Amino acid sequence: MLEANIEFLKREFFKYYYENLDQLVPPPPIKNREFGFFLEKGGGMLRHKYFTSLEEFHSFVLNEVPLDVYVSAAKYEDPGNRDMQEKKLISAELFFDIDAEPTVSKSEESAWVCPNCGRYDLGMEDKCPACSSPVERAEIVNENQLNEALKEVKKLVEVLRSDFGIEENHISVFFSGNRGYHVHVDQEEFINITAEGRREIVDYLLIQGFEEKRTVDLLRNRGFYDGDLKGVMGRVYRMVLEAGSCEKHRTSFDKRRILKQINQAIEELKVRIDPVVTIDIHRLMRMPGSINSNSGMVKRRIRLQDLSSFNPLKDAVALGEEETVLRVKAAPRFNLGGKSFGPFKDEEVELPAHAAAYIICKGLGEYVRR
Repeated sequence: MLEANIEFLKREFFKYYYENLDQLVPPPPIKNREFGFFLEKGGGMLRHKYFTSLEEFHSFVLNEVPLDVYVSAAKYEDPGNRDMQEKKLISAELFFDIDAEPTVSKSEESAWVCPNCGRYDLGMEDKCPACSSPVERAEIVNENQLNEALKEVKKLVEVLRSDFGIEENHISVFFSGNRGYHVHVDQEEFINITAEGRREIVDYLLIQGFEEKRTVDLLRNRGFYDGDLKGVMGRVYRMVLEAGSCEKHRTSFDKRRILKQINQAIEELKVRIDPVVTIDIHRLMRMPGSINSNSGMVKRRIRLQDLSSFNPLKDAVALGEEETVLRVKAAPRFNLGGKSFGPFKDEEVELPAHAAAYIICKGLGEYVRR
């Protein structure tokens, strides 16, 4: 990334952190957490950092102005040790990641850059027309796509509450600051679960290894609502029942039709989490209240009662309104802070700082001046 772009981002990030240090608070206790930082765009992560106090952590952030801040979901006896075994794991929050799926229907909603020859344009190319190399697409997600991801979050929260008995005050939901959502669970019974136990939770949420034969037999023999069936089995059973297949075909039980209904129910009920994130006990998670350098937006907490009204493209905008001049190569249309911007191609534009940072973070423009 160009030096001018880095300087612009760090200046804007410093302003945000200086004015919002009270929002940058890691999960306690701070002395047992490992921290990670990206100090330069495209550089390696500085890991195995630890701090003995919140003041020490805040001082580091204001002095270094990292582009990204991460903290461990785990607590360790020796978080600064570079040997993962020697860190001596104490416990780890249960952590889930759900991303929106970018889908593009119009050329003005997408842009690409060829890392090989440097060519760029608006549109939906897979290969560079000039050198045939694979291109890098700009990851732009819109409100509808984020809302689809939010539906998965709501499903996850409901399963955690109803099937796992996790209390609401131990479930924290965050917008990640870019493409999706994070869900943290810190209830006592779940922070000591091993990686293998977390894998079983993942399989449950993704409905892996579902007993289709048992469900078919239950539907064949009963064909009515059974309140004794709990969890995934109960939800699938009831959804197939509500579809009416058993009732309509009771005289000639159609197993193939029932299996199709079961698979449709599974697809609707499964929670589309990233399994790797949940299973990895030692994974660092993006710090709540920190800026995501892929967008310039903040990882923002969402109260459970506000899940339906939260608008990430407004409520997670962190940077200011100061007009900034950019030279834009190719940037698709995007919405941010309640306004629409672009599409732009090979032009100098004046944008508020948060929109300018968004384009720079996506690698689509260069800072010129205030």
